Amino acid sequence: MKAAARIYLIAMAMFSLVACSTTIVDTAPTTTLVPPTTVIPSGTTTELFNQLQSTIGELSKSISDSDRAMAKVKLAEIEEIWKVLQPQIAERGDQFIQDMQRIIDLAISSIERNRPADADKALRFLSLVIETL
Repeated sequence: MKAAARIYLIAMAMFSLVACSTTIVDTAPTTTLVPPTTVIPSGTTTELFNQLQSTIGELSKSISDSDRAMAKVKLAEIEEIWKVLQPQIAERGDQFIQDMQRIIDLAISSIERNRPADADKALRFLSLVIETL
């Protein structure tokens, strides 16, 4: 009889534990992520420099406003403009390219280090470059 009582208690314990199991019902709406569209910048050298200047200004504002998502978007735009602009200014020489790369590097470090001052420096230096064009 003791064995039957043990079996009965074990069976009851198993049934009571199964009754307490958690059931998860997924009612959250599903969304499909849409990849961001990338617009390849185009235009004359002057137009590209102006686009770069306004985008770096927007980058600085985004970092100051603690809007990291927008800052990353602006940085991606800056890098795309730089990819298009770089071959167009190649005839100006390696030193000019290196100086421009330093400006782009300041924009990148403004995101990596969360320093709006680096974006501001990039904007000031770019303004000086544009004045010399």
